[in-house]
Amino acid sequence: MSKPLSVTVFENGPMKIVGEAMTLRYCGKALTVEDGSPVFVCRCGESSNPPFCDGSHSKTGFNGAGTEATLKDVHVWEGKTLRTFFNPNACMHVFYCKPLKELRKRELAGDADAAAEIAKVVRSCPSGALSYEGKDVAAPQAADLAEVEIMEGGEVRIQCDFEINAELQERQVSDRATLCRCGLSKNKPWCDGQHKKRDGFR
Repeated sequence: MSKPLSVTVFENGPMKIVGEAMTLRYCGKALTVEDGSPVFVCRCGESSNPPFCDGSHSKTGFNGAGTEATLKDVHVWEGKTLRTFFNPNACMHVFYCKPLKELRKRELAGDADAAAEIAKVVRSCPSGALSYEGKDVAAPQAADLAEVEIMEGGEVRIQCDFEINAELQERQVSDRATLCRCGLSKNKPWCDGQHKKRDGFR
């Protein structure tokens, strides 16, 4: 994709996603999207045609605004060869980061391979809550991911360079985001894992 993916979040409505030759999956299945055609994804969680918007937000009185909350500080970890950052406000709690505790111990103990493994784990974070800075640490090889992955019963994952009409969260990377489509996130338009509370949500 030559241009960044464009995401437009409509007030109290859906999100519009547009990209050149965009790859899109829903529940693991590839969906066909005409080049440059917009895709309107439901944000209220009530669409009868998920993941697409069917106008249900106008009937349910969906409030697409996030909830004002006290922001938590970004956590910084200083290693020998790299520094990692974790923004708990952006986290959606899928716990891909579990290996970091042991990897950080190895990195501090002088394990030459640990820094690259930490970078790989950080890059696997779908929400962009994790990021790193380092010297002489090669960027991990990009995984073969759909640029837009709509998870069954869960969030919209953006996995490419994107632009959005919302303020990015502190230290959020420019090619990772998770967006709410269940309607329950307190951090809209970003996902905070609240979809786990919706039984039968697809």
